[in-house]
Amino acid sequence: MLKIMEIIGLIILRLLSTVIALVVLAGLLYRRWRNGKDYFAVKPRPTPPSLISDEKWGTHKYMHLKKQGIRLHYVEKGNSNNPLILCLHGFPECWFSWRHQLENLSDKYWVVAVDMRGYADSDKPSAKSAYDITLLVEDIKEFILALGKSDQDKCVVMAHDWGGAIAWQLVMKYPELFHSHISCNGPHPVAFMKVMRKSWKQALMSWYMVFFQTPYIPELSISVNDLEMFNKSFRGEHNKEAFPDDVMEVYKYYFSQKGALTPPINYYRNIDFGRGTENIPVVTVPTLIIWGSKDAYLSKEMAILAGAECETSVVKYIDSATHWVQQDEPQQVNRFIREYLASKSL
Repeated sequence: MLKIMEIIGLIILRLLSTVIALVVLAGLLYRRWRNGKDYFAVKPRPTPPSLISDEKWGTHKYMHLKKQGIRLHYVEKGNSNNPLILCLHGFPECWFSWRHQLENLSDKYWVVAVDMRGYADSDKPSAKSAYDITLLVEDIKEFILALGKSDQDKCVVMAHDWGGAIAWQLVMKYPELFHSHISCNGPHPVAFMKVMRKSWKQALMSWYMVFFQTPYIPELSISVNDLEMFNKSFRGEHNKEAFPDDVMEVYKYYFSQKGALTPPINYYRNIDFGRGTENIPVVTVPTLIIWGSKDAYLSKEMAILAGAECETSVVKYIDSATHWVQQDEPQQVNRFIREYLASKSL
């Protein structure tokens, strides 16, 4: 009976994603008709913006992961003899999302912001299956060990959005590697499913996850009008101060490159919507949850529910911040991080 219900659920998901995709496509074609043929054009950006190479963010490096067979790009700042804070970004982002933490926290910590596989200057395998979460978790485990950290020299993992989803899996599967865990608007699997099952509002907020199950159209919808989605998503209606034009150009540069859109969307295409939450262990790594209350994609209730899945947790809301909390309110986020790690004697 359970297998039959899973099949029915999968069929409903496919039908719903197809309906959403057709509605989106109709809207795109209408706007193409209204705006002209350039509506689907993305401006060529062959040269990286100068902001990417600004030394205040740190040093650009690459790491080849032998077991995983992939090369990851990362930016590091600080003394490598200091405690490691490893930063994992979300969608649609890159290492640059942690620029404020690289600059501010590197006086006391070795801060490393990595481009996840499929993003920015990291390798981009072509197969959809290459973005299964089990592979993403193993990427980061091997990356940590390759940096020279082990269970004798534990690190801090700090993550946001999709990086947050991966970090929750990391601290559950490999707790021995981590001194602390900092989650910035990152969905814990149990908390996410609890809210989804009882909240139509969250279901509507998560519509894009269903939409992203379809081929081609999600990529097209993101690319239209020279990647205008980035402005709408990051800035919203009132957030231009945190995301000025030069910052937006960094994201648009990375995502305007050939083949840059499909790998990040493949993270969503590998979501197992039928996965249960019964066997998910309690998080034993001490956890700080920082949550922007104005998140348009994830309910603020998820923060408290995620904390309940941890043996030890602290939840900090920032009412003025959106989903992009560490970029919206970097000073407040950095203060929370310093205070929390100091309380843990790191």
